[in-house]
Formats: sequence, C-alpha cells, structure tokens
Amino acid sequence: MTADASKADLVHRRLKEQIELGELAPGAPLSELSLVERTGASRTPVREALRRLAAEGLVDLVPRQGARVSRVSLQSVRDLFDFRVLLEPAAIRQATEAASTDPALRRSFTGMRGEFARIQQRAASPARSRAFYELADRFDWTVIEGTRNEHLRRTIAELRPHTARLRNLSHVDPARVDVSVAEHLVICDAVLRGDADEAAARTADHLAGSLETIFRNLAPTLDLL
Repeated sequence: MTADASKADLVHRRLKEQIELGELAPGAPLSELSLVERTGASRTPVREALRRLAAEGLVDLVPRQGARVSRVSLQSVRDLFDFRVLLEPAAIRQATEAASTDPALRRSFTGMRGEFARIQQRAASPARSRAFYELADRFDWTVIEGTRNEHLRRTIAELRPHTARLRNLSHVDPARVDVSVAEHLVICDAVLRGDADEAAARTADHLAGSLETIFRNLAPTLDLL
C-alpha cells in the first residue's frame, strides 16, 4: 500500500465516523483545504477519501461548489428502511438456520440474549441507551456474519453507516430503547429456538417501529437537513 493510499484510508475512516456520529451534520461543507489542515494529509488522499464517501452515499460532490455531507430527507429515510425490510428478515432467517448447526454462532446469540436481559433490568439513563445501541450494533454484525449469502451479507454491511447515521441524528429515545430491547429479546429467543419464520417476522416489526421513531424525531428538522 502506498503512503497516499494509507492516508486516504485514514481520512476516509475519520470522516465516515464523524458523519455517522452526527459530528459532521448533513449539508456541512467539506473543503479540501480545511481537510488537508485538519488531517495532515495532502490533497490527493483527501480527494480519494471524498470520492469513496460519495460512492457510499455519505458525501455529495457538487460541481463548482465542492463536497458536502449528504443531506437527509423523509424519502431517503423511507427508501433505506424499505430496502432493509427486504434484506434483514432474509438475513436473520439464514442466521437462525446457521445457529442451529454452528455452536459458536449459537453461543454468540445466547450471550447477547443475556446482555439484552440485563440491560432491560437497568434504569433508564444515557449510559443504558449507549450500552443498548452498542449491543444492538454487535447483534446486527453477528446476523451479518451468520448470513450465508455473500451478496446479501455485503449489501447489508454497506447500509450500516446510513443506519448508524440516522440513529444518531434522531437522538436516543429512552421509550424506544425499552421497546427495542424487548424486540431484540424476542428475536434472540426465536433464533435460539430455531424458528426462522418468527425471527424474520419480528425483525420486520422491529424495523417498522424504528422507522416510526425516526420519522417522529427527525420530521420537525428534516427540512433543515
């Protein structure tokens, strides 16, 4: 790997994380000069990082205006969740089937089921919400790893930055955390029973609830995003 390629990877990772966390807001300008100053990279790796982020849908490259963090609209949110509903129930179905024959995968789901149960018993707090979302993220990656279809696995993984970004833009909703913990427990139980149909159905329900929460929390501000 060349020095420029390594620098491009570093800039790409840093900007991607800042966009996911909402530290770089939708529509925020990303001038090459400011990025060179902030990252210490030269213009070539900065441009490469911006091109990669644009290919991932996280940055817009506007002719004669430069790069900006891509905006969010109600339609883009709905499009994302419509796509996830097509993919993720199929993925949890495959992961359920895989867990029935893969002891390590089954142990992972069993362990996470216990962690969800412990989070359920905790009082509402920002720390509890963060713990839940970190565990939910690990759960999602475990499902991806348990998905046997390579194209399905890769497509869901590519959506993860957009999913994380929406979560952070809509802020943590303590009431939704309670519901979502319970939903994940039900999904884990279905996986551990080997009930792929139930796991897929409950995953679809969870996505519908998540979409409703994001719409409720983001709708008042989406015109500004």
